[in-house]
Amino acid sequence: MASNVTVLYNQPAEGEYFNMDYYISTHMPLVNKQWGPFGLKSWQVIKFGPDAAFYGGVLMTWEKPEDAVNIMTAEVSKPVFEDVPNFTNLKPILLPSSILSSWEQ
Repeated sequence: MASNVTVLYNQPAEGEYFNMDYYISTHMPLVNKQWGPFGLKSWQVIKFGPDAAFYGGVLMTWEKPEDAVNIMTAEVSKPVFEDVPNFTNLKPILLPSSILSSWEQ
């Protein structure tokens, strides 16, 4: 059964930053390269409005729940995590979840 991992970032406060252009154009292609062969099926970058508690993040779909868990400590993830300071100094909020039902047109 497929699973999701949602990564959210709070709205940046003074002294904090999040570079969405870099996130989309550089970081997420790196995620594709490093994690695609290990069960990452898709992702969607999201951005909330200025009054929302969260700034944005990504919704990632994995083939199996264990794929998402195992990749977090895999050596292949090192470049992904080392790239984070290039787009933010915010701490991510990770929300793993199981997909119980879905619909797509």
